[in-house]
Order: sequence, then structure tokens, then C-alpha cells
Amino acid sequence: LSFQRMSTGSYECLCKKVGYEVSGEPAMSCYCHCNHCQIYGADAAKLIVFPPDQFKYTKGESELIKYEHTPNKFRYTCKTCGSFIHNVLPNGLYVCGIGGMKFTGKTIQPTMHIFYAERTTDSKDDLPKHDGWPA
Repeated sequence: LSFQRMSTGSYECLCKKVGYEVSGEPAMSCYCHCNHCQIYGADAAKLIVFPPDQFKYTKGESELIKYEHTPNKFRYTCKTCGSFIHNVLPNGLYVCGIGGMKFTGKTIQPTMHIFYAERTTDSKDDLPKHDGWPA
């Protein structure tokens, strides 16, 4: 997995009932081309991945809908406005969208493509392209 510079980010959903902060070095930042990201509205989702000890809710944890969309992989959304909040992978990592996140310091940008074999369009950049999770 690729590590980025230290950063702190915060996020609030559209209705502002749910919020969280992330800090430290992310485990990964990527464009995800998987079928689930496409179903949820993106040709490729810009994602950032953090271990659980670098993620904390700032408000609204009781305002979440938890949906298990594949075995042991959970998607969390706001029950009021429907905003995507994050996913939790079977290994416990938190997958957060980069869009809408406010960073102190530089914004973290994707460093790779994952599930590129499932893409709907080709990407014309020089980032590494993985057919699944990177090794």
C-alpha cells in the first residue's frame, strides 16, 4: 500500500448531522473503479483509506444506516440526507470519499487506480493501475 504525507481531514454530510475527522498517514488513496462504486454513482470514486485509530466521529454516530453490501464489508450513510459517510472493509480499514473532505495542509490526491479491470472508461494518467487490491 502507498503512504501519503501527514494530513488531517474533516467531513460533514449534506444535512450536517454526521461528521468525522481523519488524521495521520492514510493507508491508501486511489481511484476505485469497482462495480459498487459505479452503482453508487461514480465512474471512478476518489477514495482515501484509514486505519480505525485514525478515524473518529465528531457527531451523529446514532444517525447512521449500516448496510452490509458484501460479507463483512459495511457501507454507512446518513439516515436523514442519504449522504455516503464511509465503508468499513473486512480488515477494519475505513474507506472515505475524498470529495467534500476539508483538509488542513495539502489535499490528498489519489496515487493509483484499483479494480481497473472493471472500469467503464480508460484513464489517461500515469498512475499505477491494479486489477484488484494492490499487493
